[in-house]
Order: sequence, then C-alpha cells, then structure tokens
Amino acid sequence: MAELLKQFANDEMVITIAVLVGLDVVLGIAAAISNKAQTFRLNYITDFLRNDVLMKLVPYYAVWAAVQLGGDFEVAGIGMIQDGLGAGICVALGASILNSLDDMGLGN
Repeated sequence: MAELLKQFANDEMVITIAVLVGLDVVLGIAAAISNKAQTFRLNYITDFLRNDVLMKLVPYYAVWAAVQLGGDFEVAGIGMIQDGLGAGICVALGASILNSLDDMGLGN
C-alpha cells in the first residue's frame, strides 16, 4: 500500500490534478475576496475540500490503484479508464478555474 501511494504521488496526471486543485483554490479565494458582494463564507473551504479533494482525488486514487493492480485497456496507447477519468477531472477543474476568473471579471 505504501508503494502504491508513493507511485500515486509521482504520477504525472496526479501532479497535474494537484496543480489544478491548487490553482482553483487560489483563484477561488481571490474571486471571493474581490467579490463586491463580499459573500465569502468559511463553508466555501469545506465545500472545496469535499468537492475537489474527496469527490475527485480520492475516487481517482481508487481507480488508479485498481488499474495499477489489475491493468487498463488501451486504445492507441492511451489507458481508457485511468486517463479518461483523469481527463474528466482536469476538465471539471478547468471549468471551476474559468468560473473563478469570470467571477473576478477576467473572463469573457
């Protein structure tokens, strides 16, 4: 189990997801602070932890570990289960980042 966690921490997709989560946090806080309505509440942080960490990273770890132990099916060298889920998580985080930029008036 410890070896799987070490491999998980060094996985490129996990690093990408972690960077996007960090960027999402920074931009979300900046958007909340710059919000003219001043609607920032402490429960936003718990919502972030639940939605972005518990609902994205933890399930991704479960799928990642299952693929590492049992294998993945590939199409053109791309792991369909693991890489597909990772790409979906990146798209969701990207949408959240774009939403924060829009909240700060930097979007369209």
